[in-house]
Amino acid sequence: MGGDDPGGLAPIQAVIIQASLAPPPLRDLLKWIAARYAAPQPAAFERVVPPRVRVKPKPAVPLSGGPPPDLLLAYDGGAELADAIASGKDGVWCLRSLPGSDRGPLIAELIAAAGRAAAGAALVLVPEVHYGSQVLDRIQEAFPDCARLDSGQTDGVRAAGWLAMAAGHGLGAGGRGTVLAPCPHLRLLVVDEEHHRTYKEDRAPRFDARRVAIERARRQGAACVLVSVAPLLETGAAVRNGAFRLAAPRRASDRGARPIIELMEKPRDRQLAPALHRRLHDCLGTGGKAAILVPTRGYARSLWCGACRRSLRCPVCEAGVRLEAAGRTIRCPRCGYEAATPDTCPTCGAADFHMVGAGSERLADQLESMFPRSTVSRVDSDTLAATEVAPARADIYVTTWIGTKPALRPAVSLVAVLDADALIRMPDFRAAENAYRALVEMAEWAGPAALGGRLVVQTKEPSHHAIQALVRADYGFFLERELEQRRELAYPPFSELVKVRSSGSNHIEVLDEVAELCRGLEARVLGPIGLQVRGGRTLEPAAEILVKHPDAQRVAECLRSILPKVPAGTRLRVDVDPR
Repeated sequence: MGGDDPGGLAPIQAVIIQASLAPPPLRDLLKWIAARYAAPQPAAFERVVPPRVRVKPKPAVPLSGGPPPDLLLAYDGGAELADAIASGKDGVWCLRSLPGSDRGPLIAELIAAAGRAAAGAALVLVPEVHYGSQVLDRIQEAFPDCARLDSGQTDGVRAAGWLAMAAGHGLGAGGRGTVLAPCPHLRLLVVDEEHHRTYKEDRAPRFDARRVAIERARRQGAACVLVSVAPLLETGAAVRNGAFRLAAPRRASDRGARPIIELMEKPRDRQLAPALHRRLHDCLGTGGKAAILVPTRGYARSLWCGACRRSLRCPVCEAGVRLEAAGRTIRCPRCGYEAATPDTCPTCGAADFHMVGAGSERLADQLESMFPRSTVSRVDSDTLAATEVAPARADIYVTTWIGTKPALRPAVSLVAVLDADALIRMPDFRAAENAYRALVEMAEWAGPAALGGRLVVQTKEPSHHAIQALVRADYGFFLERELEQRRELAYPPFSELVKVRSSGSNHIEVLDEVAELCRGLEARVLGPIGLQVRGGRTLEPAAEILVKHPDAQRVAECLRSILPKVPAGTRLRVDVDPR
């Protein structure tokens, strides 16, 4: 410390970074993030600091060039969107992309329009890039000077790109953190696959990058374009009430991109309906390839006792266990407990176990027996963790949801969803929305009917609006019916959500105080529900409430007063805009 300095601080020796990493519009946004997501301001400001590595800053290159808006002009509202970006107009647009289309060239046209604005600059957000991103690759092909800010790059590349953006570089692209990249001349902010869960940050401040993108565009007078083949319900509702503008494929294009869609009743005593077995046989017989989507990995979803009619539970946390390793071991999906499969029921002692629901491992074995001349490849979190590479070429791909990522899925002509009802009946208010979007993505994977694409969906609820909207290729049909249910239960977009979790020694008392404060704001409080969460190497008791209020930021700012008072040994987590 400098003794002559009355403030007790050492003098600044040198300025390492010349350009500001948080100029006034971004500085105000970071303060807003800290307030909305109940986080300390230093934690928010830390997000604009690039990786701490020694780099040589690259010169800032203005945004220019790129393709003309040929693809955009084929969309209803596409010409208006391109003109709005090129003229520097602000506002939020929903771009509902054509199913099965390559979004990279489409987003490149948006970027090129921003380059035609005076001193225009653009930021593009994509979801997780663990297995690569075709969109980022296409953007880099169209704009070689693009600053890559995603986690797939080295710290040096990311830091150099971050500093270039602060100096006025024209284009930056990467994951959710890119929404906070310095960009003083921002004219366009694109959020690709705006519905994706990975836009939600998992450490404080737990911001939703989609929500932050909308707010940042508003503060900097930029256009924000939310891209998705099946937009979030909140986005669809905002389009309906006029808050957002819309660009969507024309009806003929939408229908032309669809595969043949068949609904089959889910059988009780087997995994594949007889008609689906015939479809597989016909597909393989003509040299085609097929993908089968199963709800879960492992050998079976559960082990059920035929004598006492109870399923086998985890002895540590009471969750239902899953069978793995050809049924030889049991594993708890919640806490990770693992043991050999017992010979008798621990409740009644009977040796009458039944395996319920085939997982990916068991189904792959069954398919190898059904089609001995075909190659079967299993793609789930177990196989990907072991290889870290895309699946090998095969005739039949048995996969869980992790294997349906665009970077992993191979070209097939038949896609089968074995249990659509498991998606629709998930204990989540977004279950129907997620099910509809998942089915739309599976239709994308199958490809258009003109090229032989076929999607088979096994379900006992063919009249459900998520499935009917898929068959009709009508997002509006789904939106209208789902909004009615959301309105009745006061879920988004008719309220904002705050999830509060407390764990540790005094978690009940702390959570009761939180609930009382929220009720004082006339918020609706659901819960608490008991949980077991991991604290270090052990599980500890916890509880959680869900708060519904028209203004989540008001709730978060009220709860900030509790955070410093949480007693030692107890943790409180406030999660605004949970996904």
